[in-house]
Amino acid sequence: MLSALNGDDLCAAEQAMYGLRYLDDETIFMQGASVDGLYILCQGLVRLRLVTQDGRRLLIRFCSPGALLNGLSLYKYAFSAVSAGTSTVSFIDKAEALELIKHYLKLGAEMGHRFARDGQLLLQRMGDLAYETVEERLTHILLSLGQRHGIREGKALRIDLPLSQQDLADMVGASRQVVNQGLRKLADQGLILEERCRISILDDERLRKSG
Repeated sequence: MLSALNGDDLCAAEQAMYGLRYLDDETIFMQGASVDGLYILCQGLVRLRLVTQDGRRLLIRFCSPGALLNGLSLYKYAFSAVSAGTSTVSFIDKAEALELIKHYLKLGAEMGHRFARDGQLLLQRMGDLAYETVEERLTHILLSLGQRHGIREGKALRIDLPLSQQDLADMVGASRQVVNQGLRKLADQGLILEERCRISILDDERLRKSG
């Protein structure tokens, strides 16, 4: 997140931060609460969750170290951030963050770029929920996770996340039972391998064509 800064600018930003530590499944901030500052993930993994107007729980995405978890343009948080395992987060108070953005335009530009990209991803996810079948959504989610968090192991692409079927269900917008059936079908076709909460895409090109 701070890659847009260097030298004295970077030192000034770092001095405004202080570290927070969260345990597994501990809430960092809650959807609907007033925005109190900026949160940047330093270590660990974080889930961003959204409750839709019709009451469905949607897992937007996983955040890796270096990710900016929220912005300052809204008065209230549009989603919740929950630690997946132990995580460390750097926090900047809202007033100090606004001053930093005011003085260091590169930082504001980087924030704008990141949230434009994340907003586009969220709109795409909402469109998928409205128009795609569960099998199509599951395929696209696996490919997206492979692109963001995948480690190439020969021809296979291992998704380097502790990914439960409930996580996938929350990402796809379906029940865990339906997702389980979808995963078994993909495994039977030789497209994925699932073991111990880890999924490997065995043939991403065939999986892409299947969706």
